[in-house]
Amino acid sequence: MAHKENQKAFVVTFPLRTEKWQEDRIDKMMRMLTTFYNDRQRKLVRRYIYLSHSKAYKEAKGKGVVAFKNYMKENGFSQYGLDAFFKADTKGALYQCGLNSMFLQYLSQCAWSAWDKKLFGKGDFVKTDKVVNIFCSRNKKERFCGFDYDLSTFTISIQSTCTKKIICTIPFVVNKKSDYELFALSQRICRIGIVRKLIRGKYKYYVQFTFDGVPYHKGRNIGTGIVGIDPGPSKIAIVGDNKVEIAKLAPNIEEDERKTARLKRKLDRSRRATNPHMYKEDGTIIKGQRQTCFSKVYNETRKQLADAQRKLAAKRKIAHNELANTLLEYGDTFKVEANSYKSMQARAKATSMTKSGRIRSKKRYGKSINNRAPSEFLVILKNKLLYYPKGKYYDVPSSYACTQFDFTNESFTEHKISERRIVTSDGIQHNRDTLAAFNIKNAIVNDTSTKKKKVTKSKEFFDIVRMKASYNEFCLMERYLLSV
Repeated sequence: MAHKENQKAFVVTFPLRTEKWQEDRIDKMMRMLTTFYNDRQRKLVRRYIYLSHSKAYKEAKGKGVVAFKNYMKENGFSQYGLDAFFKADTKGALYQCGLNSMFLQYLSQCAWSAWDKKLFGKGDFVKTDKVVNIFCSRNKKERFCGFDYDLSTFTISIQSTCTKKIICTIPFVVNKKSDYELFALSQRICRIGIVRKLIRGKYKYYVQFTFDGVPYHKGRNIGTGIVGIDPGPSKIAIVGDNKVEIAKLAPNIEEDERKTARLKRKLDRSRRATNPHMYKEDGTIIKGQRQTCFSKVYNETRKQLADAQRKLAAKRKIAHNELANTLLEYGDTFKVEANSYKSMQARAKATSMTKSGRIRSKKRYGKSINNRAPSEFLVILKNKLLYYPKGKYYDVPSSYACTQFDFTNESFTEHKISERRIVTSDGIQHNRDTLAAFNIKNAIVNDTSTKKKKVTKSKEFFDIVRMKASYNEFCLMERYLLSV
């Protein structure tokens, strides 16, 4: 559910105690939603292809973003247009099985998110083979269309809006010793959803409650002061008023690459054996051909691979939360350089040679970003700050060139990526990342400056007076860090 900008909410997930017939009923509803969603997306793709070949489409695209948005809106490609398209002519089998307009509205929001990226963002394509593993309903006049709940018995009921009958009533597990869960259940519920997750090769079922307000405060205090963060693919440099640190993202969490490679090779062998129409005689794939046969061995192997990735993601998220909680003690205002991780993980375009005469690999930081997930960590940190009244988070545009700025002579000097030590004009050697974090900490940003996509680098974006006042203390803390 889309919340207002200043509206705070949090989600708590409770496991369901389902019986086999209840799981079958939920699976059937999700299969119908999956078929319905993909069918609607295919029709929208055909409509888009038809429009893209028209003269009016090309003229609207040439007039600018506003004209193009108006043209697509007239042809149904808008949030409300897709909502009406998804709800049209659906009062048949879907409604008889307990699926209602609220569930379809959530699907239309997911579809519009994909089309918004495709038309006006950086999205390349729209999926037409998505598997729907959730259906949810929002609070409308203190009622939930399709759901009913009882917090005295901790049960959730799925209702049919067509026949006004209860399809099934399922109890959910609440830890009565957990202050967090008991506090959450005392808040106003603004959305309810049934979620299905694949865990160890089997589906587990959960109920998700979205509550208004902020979650239970665990007694964690936030610090005071400004903290500058220079995030990288696998490490982040942190400079606070009393702390200089280089922290590794998700330490001691490594993917078992040999096991992953074996599972992927097994999938490839199974795919080639059961889908020979996809490949040429020399083993290369035929463009445009899709996999049509999914054997039992293939599906089981895919579940094993998915479960390994799920465990890795869960451990990584725990590590990110622990690091974010530690950083909250350093200050209450965080300034973070807004790096583009998508460009970091892209392969290099230019071909270069090593000193020995070999062609240098074009791989960049894709593996590190995949294992460490720096963007996920920044999202976690930003969300945690929202729950503190004095907590603030600012994105410092990368066009500020914080790595290049030397405040001692107020000049910019470009450095190669291989240069891990930088000597400022005063003759002091600094770590490249900590110096960048120091510049980020003293960058002048506000709510309007962070919305600028690109600006020309200038010393006016840095508080020189404050940098000179705190420079000596920064050098002492950095020297202690590098000596450890």
